[in-house]
Amino acid sequence: MAKVTAVHPTPNPFASKFMLDAPLHSGAPRHFRAGLGTSDELGESLLAVPGVAEVYCTGEFITVTRKLTTEWDDIEGEVIDRIEAWKPKRVIDIASAQGTARPMPAATRSDLDAAVETETDDDELLMRVNQILDEHIRPFLDRDGGGLDILRLQDFTLTVRYMGACGGCPSASTGTLFAISNVLQCYVDDRLQVIPD
Repeated sequence: MAKVTAVHPTPNPFASKFMLDAPLHSGAPRHFRAGLGTSDELGESLLAVPGVAEVYCTGEFITVTRKLTTEWDDIEGEVIDRIEAWKPKRVIDIASAQGTARPMPAATRSDLDAAVETETDDDELLMRVNQILDEHIRPFLDRDGGGLDILRLQDFTLTVRYMGACGGCPSASTGTLFAISNVLQCYVDDRLQVIPD
């Protein structure tokens, strides 16, 4: 079981980053929001804490965004307890009586948790944009407990979705968006415009 080693504030005053001593999972980050059901047990458990609005899980940390009417002192202890009590389950397919493997049912996933399929009219440009975001932007967002998905790239307009601490952060729609635009215009193409979803 992973232990919470530290809780760090983020630039978003409503989000905190819970640092872990062991990875909770591998693969892409997972993002959950209250009111949008999820089949993820950890996500469900954390969203069930009264006052939790959003959860962003990576292997190394979990960012929790609280509701505006909730104080951190009211929920931090319970969030830590639920993170530390969670045990990942391994799913093993059991062979049926006929000796053939039964297919595992597909899990239902929330829209936020599903893999992002980017709409694009230029695959090569999208590849360059992702490379620059991976090198110059995403590491900084990750450090602050957030993330960024590209939803669309059409006619040099890039539509992005912020996740984790970046999701409701006041600076995400101003300073961060301006910085992303500047970096992409400098390194990729000066015609690129970035807009939030």
